[in-house]
Amino acid sequence: MRFLQRFNDQQLRQAGGDGDPGSADLLQQFRSQGDRLLAAGDEAIQRALAGSNSEAFLRAGRQQGGQ
Repeated sequence: MRFLQRFNDQQLRQAGGDGDPGSADLLQQFRSQGDRLLAAGDEAIQRALAGSNSEAFLRAGRQQGGQ
């Protein structure tokens, strides 16, 4: 994770320039979006598992027909 984060930080610095104050804001926006995506995924999993067993959850997630 640290290597990936460092790589992404370097990419953002190159794209926005080292002296660009907006690059820090852009990085923070990306991190916020990532956090929201993870939270939404966690919430979806919790809703799917609430009040059911894992076998029913797995059956519901299986691809059927041409879907």
